[in-house]
Amino acid sequence: MRFTISLLFVLLFYSANSQVSGYMGKRAVIGYSNYFMLGLKGPGPVNSAPSDDPSLTINNAHCLNFEYAYKQRKMVCLSAQYIRTGLAYDKGIQNGFFDSGSSELYPYPGSSRYSGSFSKPALLTSINFGLGVKMFKNGFIAPTGRYRKLEVLLLFEKLEYDSQNFKVDVTEYSSQEDDTLKVLGKGEYSYKNIAFAYTIGKQRILKDKFVLDFGIRFAYTPSMNIITVAASDAYVSDVEGYFRRASNLRIARQQLFNLHVGLGFLAF
Repeated sequence: MRFTISLLFVLLFYSANSQVSGYMGKRAVIGYSNYFMLGLKGPGPVNSAPSDDPSLTINNAHCLNFEYAYKQRKMVCLSAQYIRTGLAYDKGIQNGFFDSGSSELYPYPGSSRYSGSFSKPALLTSINFGLGVKMFKNGFIAPTGRYRKLEVLLLFEKLEYDSQNFKVDVTEYSSQEDDTLKVLGKGEYSYKNIAFAYTIGKQRILKDKFVLDFGIRFAYTPSMNIITVAASDAYVSDVEGYFRRASNLRIARQQLFNLHVGLGFLAF
């Protein structure tokens, strides 16, 4: 009898947790965060320079989060993000290793060049949905403490550009230009993308109600690879394909490295 009681006590001791997941009985966190970083290449949503010229901006993504502590040191994370940025027009004839424009006088498909205002970029927006897991370090109980986060993001991009202000090369062997404006493409395209993110961060509980979250995030999009970057000056005959490549590279740079800060509350 004593042996049985001792055995049960040992089993209960090893199976019991010193503290359940969550904070004061609450496991769910609902909040807002922002991912931001100085953009060394690429325009913002309202100001721009031609794609071969420097055009600094602040990359940022607005994010709504729902997180739930399903284990002592793990949280499942759902998020919805919104990105609004710009895509610079290519004026052609440029050189440089990091430049994204073309070395051709008529860089756009159909031997066309843009003749509108280069100070106003094409508008590129992206609505993203993410699924991730936060893994808190030893000594911490979710949702507080230092953590690592793995996340996959589905990106739904939309590009709106000025399709009415393009001019075409009248002959293949001269630099003459037709004065008549040409409509290039539909003026609006939608693309899909994917990104894989890794975050190092820390969370703190404020006044037993609010959750402060901050850290750094690295994200990789398959559209940004050595082959794609090396071929960024390659000619694309299809207008939609041209803007798909340019949009993917812009989003890839925007997602690559960001600081983040967020504030949430313990919901239930």
